[in-house]
Amino acid sequence: MTDRPESRLSGKELFKSATKKVKMGKKLERVMKGDRSATSATSHDTSDVDGNKSPEPYSCTGDFEADYTELCNRAGLMEIPKVVPRPHRPGPPPPPDPKSATPMSQRESCKSARSTRMEKVEEPTSPVPSEQEEPPPTTYTTSDKFDYFKPKVQVELEKPEDKKSMTEVYIRGWKVDQKYIDIFKQCFPAADKLHTIDFWNVGLTDNTLAQFAAVASQCLNLRTVKLDGNPVPGEGFHQLIGEDSMIVSMSLRSCKITDKGAELIGKALSTAKTRNQSLCALNLNSNMITDAGACYIANGLRMNRTLLVLSIANNAIGDEAAKKFGEVLSRFALTHEEVVERRKVLSEKGAPDVRRSPISRRAESRDRPGSQSSRSQLDKSMAKSGRASSKAKKDKKEDDKKGKGKDDKWKKVVSLAETLGKASKGKGRQSGGKKGQGAGSITEAETPDILEIINPLLEEAERVDGELLIPGNRALINLNISRNRIGEAGLKSLLKGIQYQITLTTLGSRSGGTGLMRLSVQKNSFLPNHESYLKMQELMMTRDPLYKPPSKTPDEESTSQATGS
Repeated sequence: MTDRPESRLSGKELFKSATKKVKMGKKLERVMKGDRSATSATSHDTSDVDGNKSPEPYSCTGDFEADYTELCNRAGLMEIPKVVPRPHRPGPPPPPDPKSATPMSQRESCKSARSTRMEKVEEPTSPVPSEQEEPPPTTYTTSDKFDYFKPKVQVELEKPEDKKSMTEVYIRGWKVDQKYIDIFKQCFPAADKLHTIDFWNVGLTDNTLAQFAAVASQCLNLRTVKLDGNPVPGEGFHQLIGEDSMIVSMSLRSCKITDKGAELIGKALSTAKTRNQSLCALNLNSNMITDAGACYIANGLRMNRTLLVLSIANNAIGDEAAKKFGEVLSRFALTHEEVVERRKVLSEKGAPDVRRSPISRRAESRDRPGSQSSRSQLDKSMAKSGRASSKAKKDKKEDDKKGKGKDDKWKKVVSLAETLGKASKGKGRQSGGKKGQGAGSITEAETPDILEIINPLLEEAERVDGELLIPGNRALINLNISRNRIGEAGLKSLLKGIQYQITLTTLGSRSGGTGLMRLSVQKNSFLPNHESYLKMQELMMTRDPLYKPPSKTPDEESTSQATGS
């Protein structure tokens, strides 16, 4: 009986202790909630402070993969195309080792294999899985499911172990919008060894194309640009090949370029006052260029002596454009603007037109008074040459200080001095009295190389029927105008141009180049057995640097020896 009250008291005490613990727990929760709210408020305040601050600008290191990934993360891109090495075709398998097995041993092994197969057929047994796995394929590479179609940035590294040695960038079939252009603006100029950019079907617009052209001008070693499959409404591809461009090869296949874009490209190649001096190869295959656009491109070749390879195949070019190309390849008459620019260049040089024929000199001087004697004209030309030489020296000193344009102006001054020296030896001796000045230090062996870079307006001219004619473009060595609409008239004009170039080459005139070495005109609107086409093929066959004459048969060799003896 005495034990029950004690047990009741102990129960009450337990209840009280439990209630105290519950109250203490609630107080703790309240305190914890207050701490959390305080910390959330402080974190909210700090986030507001951090949001107001602009992030520090990222400076690219030259490692394209790291720079590209960091800039994509900063731009907030959810899915970032991976940077992967460009796949290559596997090399050929190594040849079998002849020492491993002799022919007799191979035959014996084949016989033994056949006998064992026959024995296995006679005795039905359960198939035994082969322990050796099938070797991987050697003619192609495999990838994971759907991985081939995911957007990627393929790169080519000069050294696989050096991430900063990226030389080529390839993007295939996914849209490069403004966000990616902003990223490439920072990544590409930082890659010092980048020389090739290939964007195929990336959905460029007028804005992104203009920004890409600005990025290309900042890449010091960029030489090859391929933008195939990118139709742009404004057709502003000429922005990539301006007068100061350093791009050597450009491909614009299947870009739906019309006569509007062809006109802009032709003017970018050359005008009477400006010309591109770096582009050597231009590919305009599979576009929408007609005769009008092709004539603009042909006009771009009038004063351009840098372009070596031009392809405008698979367009809508007809006889009118073919005649224009034949004229530009042979010789053409200068326009009024070109004649004015020619006289301006000659006056700046301070020398008479010593490279012209006497007929052209007399005909072009009809606007001058006929009462002036040759002596007074000679004095004036000498005075002009003296002023021009002093002016050239001042320009050379300024260029040395600035560090720009030194080589170009020096070559022009040297070419002028060499031309004057050829015209008058005594006059050249007077101007080159001091050593180290003018062209006194240049040997005669260097003269042909200097004449090759002469301004086309200073070529030897001839007056014919009131027009001033100069030799055409002989710097172009490969022209592809196949798969167009050229007929018999255009074919004959091209043949005349080739014959004119061959005539100049046989006469030893190589100052303007060697002329066309390869001309592709097949699959046009004339028959393959046309007389002019066969004659053209015969002429171009020997000019092709890859041409190999057919080997003679023993009978032909014996007959040639007999006739020679």
